[in-house]
Amino acid sequence: MVIERSAVSLRGGLSPTKQTQSALARDLDARAVIAMDEAREMSPGDERTEAIHKAIVLRNAVEIHELLCGKRNRPAE
Repeated sequence: MVIERSAVSLRGGLSPTKQTQSALARDLDARAVIAMDEAREMSPGDERTEAIHKAIVLRNAVEIHELLCGKRNRPAE
């Protein structure tokens, strides 16, 4: 699984994918990115493994929320 590092595109502003997300999905996604960044900075071990697991759980929550709300892969308006 790949977690995007930022919701901001190179040209500025939100990417089309992020524009269609709800506030909850954006919040969960931001938390997942922060959690993964923090985990990457940790030294190998149980704490790092747990931090990576937390990031994956948060990212899965975003995907589940989008599936339940019917917003996944919807074209930007």
